[in-house]
Amino acid sequence: MLGSMPQQRTAFETLDQDGPLLGPLVRKAYRWYRDGVQSRLALQGDPALSMGQFEMFAQVDWDGTSIAELARRMGTTRQSAHQAVRELVQADLLEVGPDPSSARSKLVRPTARAADRLRAARKVLVELEDELAKRLGLDRVEQLREILGADWGTPLPRDAG
Repeated sequence: MLGSMPQQRTAFETLDQDGPLLGPLVRKAYRWYRDGVQSRLALQGDPALSMGQFEMFAQVDWDGTSIAELARRMGTTRQSAHQAVRELVQADLLEVGPDPSSARSKLVRPTARAADRLRAARKVLVELEDELAKRLGLDRVEQLREILGADWGTPLPRDAG
């Protein structure tokens, strides 16, 4: 087409000779949701979270989660988890308190402000799913939900030989 620019592909994507791999497609879909939620919440006056903060925020249990468990869930170091928690505590989205089951451990919990933000984010996610259903069709969105919600099991290592 005259005047259109060719779609740029990353170095990794140029290796996709038989079609795109699922991992990058799932990541792209996740970013679509994350960016949609963040931009719509920003329009409501809610400051955006960094990707690390967003990931951390999504991993905390209402009744509390240890920093070590948050680091494990995120696949990161305890130091990185501590930094993300500190930032979210400063934003009044998380609080850190004692762990009743261990005197040496502390638990991270969402604050009341976090609950409000999560409710707003859920509302936006529903809006985004409605938008996606209009773009792709409700049947395809339901099929995608079923596929992504299935138990995929644990990936097993393969022999190098």
